[in-house]
Amino acid sequence: MKHPTASWRTQGHNYLSAKIIECHDFSGCSMWQMKIILKIHMKIIHEIRKTPFFRLIIPFIAGILYRIYFPYFINNAFYCLIIILSVTGIYKYFEDKSPNYHRRWISGILIFIALYFTGFVISNVHLQTNNQFAEYDLFTGKIIEIPKETEKSIKAILEINAIKTDSSWQNTKQKVITYFPKDSISKKLKYGDLLIINTRFRKVQNRGNPYEFDYVQYLASKNIHYQSYIKAGKWKRIAQNQGNYIYSLAYSVRNKLLIIYKEKGISGDEFSVLAALTLGVKDFLSDDITQAYSSSGAMHILAVSGLHVGIIYLIVNSLLFFMDKKRLLRILKSCLLISFIWFFAFITGLSPSVRRASLMLTLIIIGQVSVRHPSIYNSIAASAFLILLVNPLIILQVGFQLSYAAVIAIVYFQPKLYRIFEIKNWFIDKIWALTSVSIAAQIGTFPISIYYFHKFPVYFFLSNLIVIPAAYLIISLAIALLLFHSIGFLSDFFAFILKQVLFSLNYSTKMIESLPFSSINHISFSLFENIVLYLLVVVWIIYFINYKRKFAIFSSHVLLLIFFCSRTYRKIEAFKQNELLVFNSGNTPLLAIKQNKNLFLFADSNFIGSKNYQYLLNNYLTQRFIDEIYLMNDSLNFQKIFLKANFLKYNNLRILVINNNHFTDKINTRKLKVNLLIISKGFNANIQQIIDLFEFDEIILDAGLARWRENAIMRDCAAMNIAPFNVREQGAYILPVK
Repeated sequence: MKHPTASWRTQGHNYLSAKIIECHDFSGCSMWQMKIILKIHMKIIHEIRKTPFFRLIIPFIAGILYRIYFPYFINNAFYCLIIILSVTGIYKYFEDKSPNYHRRWISGILIFIALYFTGFVISNVHLQTNNQFAEYDLFTGKIIEIPKETEKSIKAILEINAIKTDSSWQNTKQKVITYFPKDSISKKLKYGDLLIINTRFRKVQNRGNPYEFDYVQYLASKNIHYQSYIKAGKWKRIAQNQGNYIYSLAYSVRNKLLIIYKEKGISGDEFSVLAALTLGVKDFLSDDITQAYSSSGAMHILAVSGLHVGIIYLIVNSLLFFMDKKRLLRILKSCLLISFIWFFAFITGLSPSVRRASLMLTLIIIGQVSVRHPSIYNSIAASAFLILLVNPLIILQVGFQLSYAAVIAIVYFQPKLYRIFEIKNWFIDKIWALTSVSIAAQIGTFPISIYYFHKFPVYFFLSNLIVIPAAYLIISLAIALLLFHSIGFLSDFFAFILKQVLFSLNYSTKMIESLPFSSINHISFSLFENIVLYLLVVVWIIYFINYKRKFAIFSSHVLLLIFFCSRTYRKIEAFKQNELLVFNSGNTPLLAIKQNKNLFLFADSNFIGSKNYQYLLNNYLTQRFIDEIYLMNDSLNFQKIFLKANFLKYNNLRILVINNNHFTDKINTRKLKVNLLIISKGFNANIQQIIDLFEFDEIILDAGLARWRENAIMRDCAAMNIAPFNVREQGAYILPVK
């Protein structure tokens, strides 16, 4: 007698087959063609059934994204979730008593809605902030990450646990960024220190420049919304070692390993790359080495993530090959593999990227050793589901998006790419295997990478042929060095080989960077175009699995047409928009005029090529499709732009930049007419003297002004009923010009 569940599944299988035949016109198809089509359909259905977490995570992510991006708040969402969970539970109880395949869609919809509200509610909890931060100035908090030393200050992430209100201390929990003046006391700050601080926190804000990096969203993904600069004498350490014991131990072990590297004579760029590659410490990387790895497409090896965890897995797995013969040994081997993976995560400081990769690989290992052998896609989706359940805001982080896109692409595309060529030579076969991994990863990540970073490394396949084997060798040698560091001649041997490999890796990376057209920069993709590109990848998948090929070919042409039309339209619109901008650029005054494809800059010549220049202008140049940049000077006379000293004329606009005291002793019988007065760094006079000399439409206060000077000008202007545009507070000044 058949089990009732088995007969139900058979009924469902037959029902699906019948529905597939109903929904397709098979006229003109032979019997074997019909069988192939049915087989493909059933294979897809079988794969979907094997990945329950993949189906569960879609509504869950939808709820997270709705709460993050849309302002329409769902009132009483928590109670809605309780109600829908109750209805789902009741329905499933009665459904299990009398199973009916035709009504399974009802429970599916109920579960979908429940997961949607779950994502919404969890995200809402993480997005809630304590608005009392703006009202009080006395707090206690502990340092929850290793403090970082910058050029002028010590940066530390604190978790505030108490606020001193008017009457008592009130418990709270809020992550904040704090900056301490760099001195002998602040340099001794450590992870786990408990501080009492007297300061005023303010909400993190962007500078307000066009197309700038969204720093607010970046910190929001880490659940950080406030920051403060804490003056000397306004804080005191009241306790030590208050942090998580596991993290404290991990940071301590990592510091000891760094000391071992230094004791073995590894220094300079070799040390910085080794520290980043094996321990996830990127504090020592120079700008030159970072640029070289970024332009060559090898930057991913300097951020400890899935690649490094995978290498640890391969090393340990190959050492334990003898445990593959019996099931009990395979289970023990899996336990050892998982232990080594998490030990590596431990010594690298348990960074989010390593924890993510370790969890993903742990679930894959568990799946491989289980009797049922679940789908690898299900293990990947399960790890993402668990991570988002703990911190839904991590979905905003680029690293999270790139890592999952890369893993899914490698799992799906790499075997198919590898089978394109049948290579008998062992060495060439290994090269092609590495190349196929690199190409597969790029297929999955290039739309995201270009969307965020606006560049594409042309020789990524060449750099990965070098860096992936080098990373494998470096990690292996580093493990050997750390294991035998107390044995002099052995550790010296491993250290010598390690230095040579690191030197060769850095040299090769710089050579690839120096190749012509090594990196295509300023690539502009909109979010819509990114979605179109991923739809195109899906269509190509449909084509390559021989499923609805005519539909795939037609759809790919349509999607490509939509993509190029969208990009062409954005480019035309960008060319038509001419504008004058005063950037919120901190201590470096920056005035710019965009005219068609050109950008004219009024700035210090040293500003061009600086870090601040890259930060302020790279995205603007990309999104506005700028071809040429000119530095304005007295000799410039280009298409309606005239500059003499600090007087600028553009079209019908007359602009005066005042960055000195040149006008303080001048007397005019008649006021000089200008449209814009820009008060910039270097101005130390009374604003009344300037107002007596010029007739103007608007005053703009540049962000380079000292705070006290800016406050004095604002106070004087308010007394004269003038409302200046304050760039520091209001963001970049942008004036469209016809």
